[in-house]
Amino acid sequence: MSTKKANRRFYPLKTVKPRRLAHTVFMKKALLPLLLVTLLLPLSLPRAAAEEDPREDSRVVVCAMYHGVLKSRQGEYIVSPSRLEEDLKNFRAAGYSFVLPCQVAAYAAGGGELPEKPLILSFDDGHYNNLYYALPLLEKYDACALFNVIGAFSEFSFTSGDDDNPNYSHLTWENLRELLKSGRAEIGNHSWAMHAYSPRFGVGKLSSESESEYEKALFYDFSRLHERVRKECGYVMTSFAYPFGKYTKNAEQVLKNMGYTVTFSCNEGASRVKKGDKDSSRLLRRINMDGRLSSAELIKKTERLFEKAKAA
Repeated sequence: MSTKKANRRFYPLKTVKPRRLAHTVFMKKALLPLLLVTLLLPLSLPRAAAEEDPREDSRVVVCAMYHGVLKSRQGEYIVSPSRLEEDLKNFRAAGYSFVLPCQVAAYAAGGGELPEKPLILSFDDGHYNNLYYALPLLEKYDACALFNVIGAFSEFSFTSGDDDNPNYSHLTWENLRELLKSGRAEIGNHSWAMHAYSPRFGVGKLSSESESEYEKALFYDFSRLHERVRKECGYVMTSFAYPFGKYTKNAEQVLKNMGYTVTFSCNEGASRVKKGDKDSSRLLRRINMDGRLSSAELIKKTERLFEKAKAA
């Protein structure tokens, strides 16, 4: 092989001159820190994302919905005292802490704190058996609850004098005072006379009503019970449970204007309440504590819905 051909063949190796080689080494050293930052950046993202995760300043609130408490029979909306007692024990064992709606409202308004697994016990319709059977159990297990009363039903038990039968009587104004005196109760508005299927379904709008007429009807009904409880018990209600779970934008606005800070639907599930977001304590979901099921089954269902809301 000639010298000329050999030089041509190995020429590429001779182009890497000392000066250029030094420049290449320098550039590699200069780029090394940038390369390390690029490689390590993804490792820091999960932590940063967690710090900015809005769920950090929120709580998943569970609302257990009860109605009647009776020894004589059980059903979809009736539990026995022993089943209720078992529920209270199982909720505690599962790590839930009993809270009242006013505590949830304070948290949503930006003040106060909530435990990791807050649970609201709610009793709808204002049955006298809630006082007769449930209150002693609340005292026994250091629990608290919301009692949503229907004004017309309470007024009938009050005026008729037939007010102490657990099977059908409703809470009178005196009974409400007794619940409040226990320090374990909050009284909720369940309407004065809209817990009915007709002429309107719950708080639903009649086809013949204008928007203004509808809102006046809502205000008249809600404020009638509101003012009666304030007069009889010296207590201002701030939570509302929609009859049959039926709610409307108009009703929400009327209640907001009246100063109600917590509202409840009958939509099944748990709700995420955000600290500093007042609207997040509205239309809270609830879980019906069906008396036909075992406590173990319902606690399992509650845990599943809690975890689902927590992951959302």
